[in-house]
Amino acid sequence: MLNLFKIMKTTRVVLMILILIISLFKVLEDEVVLNAINTAVRKACADDDTTIDRVSQNSSELKIQQENTKRILSVMSANVKNWVYKVIGWFTFRMISLFATSLLVQPCQIDRVRDAEQSGLPVIYLPLHKSHMDYILLGLVLTVHNIRPPVVAAGENLRVFFISKLLSFLGAFYIKRQIDPKQDKLYWSILNSYIKNSMKAGHHIEFFLEGARTRCGKCCVPKGGLLSIIVDAYREGVIEDAWIVPVSINYDRILEGNFVREQLGQSKKKETFFMAISTFIKAICSHYGIMRVDFNVPYRLRDLYESINKKTKLENEKFENIGLEIMSENAQYRRTVDGMAKHIVYDCWKSTAIMSTNAVCFLLLKRFRNGTTIEQLALELSLLRDKLSQADRDVGFSGNSIDIVKHALGLLVPKLVVYEKTDVGPIVKPILTVPSLIELSYYGNSLLSHYLHSSIVAMALSKLVCPEFWNKTLTETKISGNELLEDLIFLTELLQFDFVFIKPCDSLENVLESVLRQFESEGIVLIDMLLDEERRSQHIAKQLDSDSDDSYDSDKPYEKFDVKYRISADENSLNKIKFYRSIIMPYLECMAECAGSFYDLNDDTVPERLHVQTILEQMHENLADGYLVHGESISVDTIKHSFLAFEKFHCLTITTTDNVKMLSLIDNERNENLRENMISMSKYIEGFVKQLD
Repeated sequence: MLNLFKIMKTTRVVLMILILIISLFKVLEDEVVLNAINTAVRKACADDDTTIDRVSQNSSELKIQQENTKRILSVMSANVKNWVYKVIGWFTFRMISLFATSLLVQPCQIDRVRDAEQSGLPVIYLPLHKSHMDYILLGLVLTVHNIRPPVVAAGENLRVFFISKLLSFLGAFYIKRQIDPKQDKLYWSILNSYIKNSMKAGHHIEFFLEGARTRCGKCCVPKGGLLSIIVDAYREGVIEDAWIVPVSINYDRILEGNFVREQLGQSKKKETFFMAISTFIKAICSHYGIMRVDFNVPYRLRDLYESINKKTKLENEKFENIGLEIMSENAQYRRTVDGMAKHIVYDCWKSTAIMSTNAVCFLLLKRFRNGTTIEQLALELSLLRDKLSQADRDVGFSGNSIDIVKHALGLLVPKLVVYEKTDVGPIVKPILTVPSLIELSYYGNSLLSHYLHSSIVAMALSKLVCPEFWNKTLTETKISGNELLEDLIFLTELLQFDFVFIKPCDSLENVLESVLRQFESEGIVLIDMLLDEERRSQHIAKQLDSDSDDSYDSDKPYEKFDVKYRISADENSLNKIKFYRSIIMPYLECMAECAGSFYDLNDDTVPERLHVQTILEQMHENLADGYLVHGESISVDTIKHSFLAFEKFHCLTITTTDNVKMLSLIDNERNENLRENMISMSKYIEGFVKQLD
C-alpha cells in the first residue's frame, strides 16, 4: 500500500511537469503575445527609415522578436524536477534542525489549505516577504503535507550561478523587479500569458504582494501588478475562480542578518553564489530560534473582487452625484485591485504571530531604552502577552516569561543588547548606536500591527491639547472630535506609502471610535453621559444622511456634529499618551526632517539620490546634537516615501530623466512655485513631533 502511494505521488508530480511544459507552448501561441510581437515589429520597422525593402525588413524583425520571446520565456519559466523536491526537502529539514529550534505550523491551518487545494480551483498563496527562506519554507511545508506546491514568482536578482537553476527546479519563475506594462508590452504579455496558462493548467501560484523583502520589519504597501493578472484571468473566464490564501511567515531571527546598510543609504550587495554559500555557512554555525508559518483563512477571489469592486462603483457614483470628476473604467479597475491587495496584506499583517524577539525588542525600545532588569522586562512581557491575547493576537512563544526573555536575549546579545553591572544589580540594555537601533526596530516593528491605530490617534490627540496639559497644571482638557479626525486623516495620508492603515471595507471614523473606546477604558478619555449622547446623535445623523443620498441637495450645507472629548491630564494618562505616540514617532521625525531639508535648498531642483544623502547626513548631525530623539528614524525607505507623500500634497514634483529621479519645488505644468507649500507642510508636521516635557 505504501509503495502504491509513492507511485501515485510520483505520477502526480510528473504529470504536473508535463502540463507545465505544454503550457509553455500555449504561451508562444497566445493571441495577446502574438499581438505584442507584431506591435514590437511595427515599432522597430517604423523607427528604421534606412531600409527600402519593407517586406524583408518585417520578416527579419519578426524572427528577431520571436527569438526574443522564446528567450524571455526560457529565462522566466520554471523547470520543476521531482527528484530536486525530494532531495531539497530532505536536506532542508536536516539543516533547519541545525540552526533553528523548531518550525511551527498549525495542523488546522493545513487542513483548510488542503480543502482549498482539493476543490479543483487554483490556489494563490500570498505571503508577506521577510526572507529568502520564505520561498523554501512554504514549498517545504506544503510538500511534507502532500499538498501540491505552487510555482513561485522570484525576482531576477536571484538568477545567480547554481542558485537560479535550483530554485527553478523547485518551481521558481523569474520576473523583472520593475515592469512598466506600457513601455515593455512584449514582456508584460509573456508574463501575463505564462501565469494565466499556468493556472488554466491547474497550477497554483505564489508571489509576494509587497514586491520585495521588508527592510524595516513591518509589512510594505502592496503592489497590484501580479494580482491584476490573477483578477484578469477571472474576469476573462480563463479560470472559474481561485482560492486566495494569505500566508504569514515570521522568524525569531532572519538568516540574512539585517538591512542596515540599505537603510543608511549604502548600496545593496548584489546576490552571488559565494554570498549564498557564506550565508549558508553562517547559518549552520549560528542559532536562529523559532520559525513560524501561518496560513490564514482562505477566501474566494470572486467574492473579494466583487465586494471591493461594488464599493469602488458606489464611490464613483457618489463622486458623480456631488459633481466631482468620476474615475475612468481603467482607474476603477486599478482602484479595485489596489483595494484587494491592501485587504490581503492587512489581514496577513494582523495575523502574523509575534515572536519572542519582536516583543523583547519592542519593550527595550519603547519602555526600557535606558536599560532594565531581566525580572522587570519579564513582567512587562507578561503584561504585553495579556494585551495581545485580549486582542486575539497570536504569539510564537509559550512558557514562563523569564525563560522567554532569556531565549530572546540569547539571540540578540551581544550585537544588539548588552548586560551591564550597576549599583542595583545587573541590567540588560539596548545598544543605542544607529545601526543597532535600526536592527532592533526591525524586530520591534512587528508590534506596529497591534499598536498602529492607537499610536496615530494618540499622535493626533497630543497635537490638539494645550501646552498646559503637559505641564500638569490642568486636571483635564477638551478637544474637538472633528479636528481630531482631520489630523488623523492627515497622518494616514502622510504615511500612506509606509502603512496600510485600514481595509477598504473599513473607515477612519470607525478606527477613531474604536480607539477612543479603548482610551476610555484606560483612563485617557474621560467618560460622561453627555459624550455618549452626542455619539448616539452623530451615529443617527450619519445613518439618516446615508439613507437620503438620492434626495440629497448638494447646495444645502450639511451640519456636522462636533463631539468634544475630555482628556485626562493625570500621570497615568500622560504616560500612556507618550508611550503610544512614541511607537510611530520615528516615522514622523523622519518626515519632519525631510520637509525641513527643503528650507535650505539653494536650487529648486535636485537629484533624489543626492538629496537623500543630504538628509541622512543632516539626521546624523541632529541626532548627535540632541534635536533628533530616535536614531531608528534614520531610514532611506521612509525618506523616499516622504517624497512621494509630499508630491501627493502638492508640495513637490518628481520627474525621471534618463533614469535619474529629480525632485523639484517648481510645478512646470501649473507654472507654480511649491516652496511655500513645503514650508507649510514642514510646520504642520512639526506640530506633531514637538518634544514633550
